[in-house]
Amino acid sequence: MITIGDGIPTYTCLSANAEALARYAALCQEGGIVPIVEPEVLLDGNHTIERCQEVTEHTLKVTFTALYLHRVHLEGMILKPSMVVSGKDNPRQAGPDEVASERSNA
Repeated sequence: MITIGDGIPTYTCLSANAEALARYAALCQEGGIVPIVEPEVLLDGNHTIERCQEVTEHTLKVTFTALYLHRVHLEGMILKPSMVVSGKDNPRQAGPDEVASERSNA
């Protein structure tokens, strides 16, 4: 699970999480099981939707790099990503149209 806050997540945090997910996925596939890979970015905090988007993109890039390095077959896994939304403690909550848009409005 990835928490958003001042100075976090660090690259070390993202990398450790991605490594664990990739090892899990590779072991599942080795055993004939379809893994569900969930690089979960938490809603906790007061971050903006823009910060959530930034962290989510970085999380997914690091995760897919680890999956590649572990030779996980992407077509043989299920990805369960988090939604890009404002932190639950942020006084400005992004509305449904903003959450659904390709790019959040800065």
